[in-house]
Amino acid sequence: MTLGSLEGRSVLITGAGGLGIGRGMVESALAAGAQVVGVDLSSENAQRLSETFPQVRCLVGDIADEDQVERIFAEAGPVDALINSAGIGLVKPFYEVEVSEYDRVHDIDVRGTWLMCRAFTRQLLQRNAAGSIVNVSSVHGSATTEGFAIYAAAKAAVEGLTRGIAIDLGASGVRCNAVAPGYVPSEGGAGLPEEYSDEHRKLVDREVNDFQVLNRLMEGRDMGDAAVFLLSDAARGVTGQTLLVDSGLTLRLYNKSHTQVQR
Repeated sequence: MTLGSLEGRSVLITGAGGLGIGRGMVESALAAGAQVVGVDLSSENAQRLSETFPQVRCLVGDIADEDQVERIFAEAGPVDALINSAGIGLVKPFYEVEVSEYDRVHDIDVRGTWLMCRAFTRQLLQRNAAGSIVNVSSVHGSATTEGFAIYAAAKAAVEGLTRGIAIDLGASGVRCNAVAPGYVPSEGGAGLPEEYSDEHRKLVDREVNDFQVLNRLMEGRDMGDAAVFLLSDAARGVTGQTLLVDSGLTLRLYNKSHTQVQR
């Protein structure tokens, strides 16, 4: 087994049918030699995933529903690793957010992540098996901006959950970490590059060239490769950590335009 390999392991990935981070997770896990079970809320997304990656077993289910989570694991069979990539966002001032909107974000991003981790852990303990979990947080889990209060709270909760799970499972040899993406194009977020309007393209270009340290538009595979590392034996001493994968977005005290003006 090579460094960073998932050869011979079964990996369950939620939100796998999306065209952003979910697909990147699938691509990276397959490249690492894993057997992949993909889960998506949308039957259309699951069908598209199956057509794109025939070797992936695709399931449909709502991770915020306890019964459906139990069904997912019953259908998936023994799983060695879990990537909780499913999530939804919300950009709206907190005082304008409806209770139903708040509940939906936290149902998917927090409750769903917890339910999946719980069911995954129970089947590991029943088999007396080791395993590993990667949750998907966000740069908003530790710093945020206008309109993201509810989303930021959910992702901060994911990071706290990750730390707590790591502590609870340490004696069982099960590791739990998180990756925190910066801006990655996705159909569920601000859109894919081919969908950008001229105005949105300018905003993205400013994000990449003015705010990020690395001036390249990130891809879902960037998150996938980080997740594979955290799942693999190459990270056997890493647990309870959140790995920022943001091209340096959160490093800068000021954006580049501000710095140039000050000079």
